[in-house]
Amino acid sequence: ADVVALSGAAAVEAAKGPHIPIQLGREDVDHADNRFFDHPIQSESERSTLSTSLPSAALDSLGLRNYFYRLGLTESEMVALSGSHDLGRHVTLTGMSKDCLKNLTRTCLEEAPVLAPFVSADPDTLSNRYFKTLLRWNQRNIEYGEALFIPTDVALVVDDKLRRHVVAFANDEKLFFDRYVRAYQKLVDSTATSKARY
Repeated sequence: ADVVALSGAAAVEAAKGPHIPIQLGREDVDHADNRFFDHPIQSESERSTLSTSLPSAALDSLGLRNYFYRLGLTESEMVALSGSHDLGRHVTLTGMSKDCLKNLTRTCLEEAPVLAPFVSADPDTLSNRYFKTLLRWNQRNIEYGEALFIPTDVALVVDDKLRRHVVAFANDEKLFFDRYVRAYQKLVDSTATSKARY
């Protein structure tokens, strides 16, 4: 289990992100968490109800709060973790066959014709560019293909309380990195047994 926590921290640093010192001593397990909760955590709407162990891409701002508050994260830390969308690529439905779109299966997603970055400028480097691009998207000041955001990204700028963190991180990359480190540590250190950080 320590390898997963260390690998994530190393990947962030390799992408020119911050160094993330983490505690060690997690116990390995022989099975994964259940994908679906035995009892969904009900909320005001379907988009804010939690039913899976990973957050749905369709969660609204209340759903994001419900998910990340139960993990002990603040709004600022939750928004900082979303900054991970500056990295990598995700499956997009663009170019997918009609049969797959009608019956979206794991095979359809794994064989998707297009893996697109959330922010196209440099998907292999972590910076505060995601937040700057998200604000420009919200102002409708963005070029076609420059970003492919999902509903949880959009929730960060349409909710006034969350948008203030987006603005702060867009203006201050060091603040973003500091909050990102703190959020990552909260997520991975909760099951560590040592106090020393690696």
